[in-house]
Amino acid sequence: MVGTVLGRAGGTITARLDRLSDRRFGLLVSVPALLLVAAFVLPPILSVFGLSFFRVELAKDDLTPFVGLRNYLERLPIDEVVLQTIPRTLLFAAAVTLVTIPLALVTALVLNRRFRGSGIFLMAVLTPWAVASVVAGVFWRFIFDTHFGIVNGLLIGLGLIAEPVNWLQDTGNAVVIAIVATAWRSVPLLALLLLAALRTIPSSHYRAARMDGATGWETFRWVVLPAIRPTVLVVAVLQIIIGLQVFDLLFSLTSGGPGRQTYVLIYAIYDKAFNNLSLGYASTLTVILFGLIVACSLLLVLIQGRRRASGMSGGDDGASDQRAWTVAGRAAQLAAVAGTRYESGPRRRLRIPPRAGKVGFAIVTIALFLFFFAPIAWVMISSVQPERNLTTMPPTLTLDLWLDGYRTVYGDPVWFSSLITSLEVSLITTLVVIVLSAPAAYALARYDLPGKRGVIAILIFTQMVPAVVMAIPVLRIFQILRITDTVLALVLVNVAFWVPLVVWLLRNFFADVSISLEKAARIDGCSRLGTLFRIVVPASAPGIAATAILLLIGTWNEFLFAVVLGQRDTITITRRIVSTNNFGFGETLNQTPPPNMLASAGIVAVLPCLLLVLLFHRRIIAGLTEGLVKG
Repeated sequence: MVGTVLGRAGGTITARLDRLSDRRFGLLVSVPALLLVAAFVLPPILSVFGLSFFRVELAKDDLTPFVGLRNYLERLPIDEVVLQTIPRTLLFAAAVTLVTIPLALVTALVLNRRFRGSGIFLMAVLTPWAVASVVAGVFWRFIFDTHFGIVNGLLIGLGLIAEPVNWLQDTGNAVVIAIVATAWRSVPLLALLLLAALRTIPSSHYRAARMDGATGWETFRWVVLPAIRPTVLVVAVLQIIIGLQVFDLLFSLTSGGPGRQTYVLIYAIYDKAFNNLSLGYASTLTVILFGLIVACSLLLVLIQGRRRASGMSGGDDGASDQRAWTVAGRAAQLAAVAGTRYESGPRRRLRIPPRAGKVGFAIVTIALFLFFFAPIAWVMISSVQPERNLTTMPPTLTLDLWLDGYRTVYGDPVWFSSLITSLEVSLITTLVVIVLSAPAAYALARYDLPGKRGVIAILIFTQMVPAVVMAIPVLRIFQILRITDTVLALVLVNVAFWVPLVVWLLRNFFADVSISLEKAARIDGCSRLGTLFRIVVPASAPGIAATAILLLIGTWNEFLFAVVLGQRDTITITRRIVSTNNFGFGETLNQTPPPNMLASAGIVAVLPCLLLVLLFHRRIIAGLTEGLVKG
């Protein structure tokens, strides 16, 4: 009887949903996610702009007097330390971009070719992306450490230096290391974006270029590069935006030093907000950072607009001009132009012998493999070596493995509690975000909802906002609600942070499902919900799975919210790894743990994400490249 009643209730709900118009059904299923964005994402973002007009000094008083523009016009101009962070932040973002874009492009070109060992290379490329930014800083600090760093060990072993170099206390060296470490962490995502663009170029264009006698360089110059140039511009601006927000890695790598040479704007925001508890002034700095990000985004829009304008004005037939700005159409045009140039007369070309080309490709591939995987491999090796073997110069490795570090980490109640906290936050956040985001993404992909363009614009807008923008007001709100230092607080803030991005990604996957399949299912008598769960969701399963993996890794690796909201009882693994005072291995206050113990803890912190990448790397590539190229 109970089953009959539930069946009738379910049938009644399904029948009522089927009687709704498409617009009303779309609004109904998208309400939970859109309400979440409206209630928990937009208010904190907007409140930061409001807070910038107030004096909120929690360490001195709890008053919030209105000061208008004084934070901008009076306090900021006399704060030389903060003023110096603005050009430093811009230069750092530009330098990281100049290093990252060529590396990402070369990596994407290698990934786009089939060769023996390509699967291993693919996994190596993805491993830095699986490492949390704050842990990446720990890894690179470990590599360049004065006393046990492998760089000093190799240089001394080769006779290039006589004594260990204190790399991170030298201004020039520290900045270069920070740039390289940031690029190491950023290249995988940008390479996936470029790989998605490369895979849209039809193979016929490569064959046409070869038939016209083009060399490899000429094919890249006249066919590949013009076809992916819009994506390269997008990736460059995206990397600049990412570079403006680098905090976690610098926090654990240099702590803003030496001196203040890596003390960037977002670091100053964190310092003012959560060390000095000056929320009003920190909000002012956050608005400035947001302005820099918006300026970079508008630069991208301007570049794209000019390219489209010049392209659309170049021909008589509007339809053919429009087709010329598709990737395939543009590539075909350039291939034809290239062919004309090849036939325009004899000219000298540098042709590399096939064997030399293969050797060069192998060298580049091996160099990239070492760049991506060697830092993680060395930390793994160090985690099973006795301390005395690591502190000699050069280090002496042994097969007598030391496993006490892993036993200590997994057996220590403090570390085990952090592992459980990270696991709970990651799993709950992923489940809630997918359940809330999927219906809204489906509605935005399929139905002409009122205000649809505005909703999409808001989703894009939220992705330009640094996480620290949400962290400042969220800390105050959660303090009032007395839910800080709880798993609930971390789940709430992570769900609010991830929902807009996941709605955007899933929308692209759902839009790719043929609408004729849904119509056929409805004609066969399938309900709206039945069509969604039996047709659309299975067809989009690779994209949904890739998004879920992205969520798991991103939430596990999250650091800023964990620092702001976790205090004593709710400390995630990413915060634990940089909390020297709470490291939990019996060392005295502020004493650095032994190198092999630190390495063991670092591997434990990244192991779940590394396993996800190793097991599902092809699904991640397939799902994310499809979603990113459409988005």
